[in-house]
Amino acid sequence: MNNKGVTLIELLIVIVVLGIISAFAIPAVGSIISNTEKDAVLADALAIENAAKTYCGSKTCTTTELAGLTWTNVSEYISSFDETLYEETDGVAPAGATLVAQNGSGDWVVTLTKAAANADAVYGFTAGVPSDSDRTSVTGP
Repeated sequence: MNNKGVTLIELLIVIVVLGIISAFAIPAVGSIISNTEKDAVLADALAIENAAKTYCGSKTCTTTELAGLTWTNVSEYISSFDETLYEETDGVAPAGATLVAQNGSGDWVVTLTKAAANADAVYGFTAGVPSDSDRTSVTGP
């Protein structure tokens, strides 16, 4: 007898094994993408915190500026900002308009607005001081 083909049972076993493997792989890839996006949001918040420190380090900040810097104040100290992750709130700042303010201990508190209208832009950062935070401080999916 000369068997040169694959039986239906063998084919079904291969399909079931591939299904089991994909059941574990697909959610893992989704969480990797989400974690990467959250890391990008945290990096943006950290860049804003560092820009605020640089801004007030290069000049003497007034009491009003210490209470809240705007995007206009810090934008020249930031080289890149992923605007697609946030919502534009004032027409001047990039999507994800930021407010940085110095708290009582001298740390800079950063807020990135979570987008409501844009389904692709769903992240925010409202935990406070980015250098004391991690990706769990990022709001979003």
